Amino acid sequence: MLRPLLLASSLLLVGCTAEQPKTVPWGEETPAQIERLKAHDIEFTVKDGQVLIQENQVEEAMKCCT
Repeated sequence: MLRPLLLASSLLLVGCTAEQPKTVPWGEETPAQIERLKAHDIEFTVKDGQVLIQENQVEEAMKCCT
């Protein structure tokens, strides 16, 4: 009884490991750039003064923020 439960829980945990989405450089960090991305709900991070957006949001960012 315990063995199937352990197997099921380990399979569940394997499915929970989420891969971080890939990011791509979008440009330099400027107040205007940040404001446009936020206004259009584009997720981003800033690293060393460089804005990075998720790879799957590049098309949307190009429509609204270029």
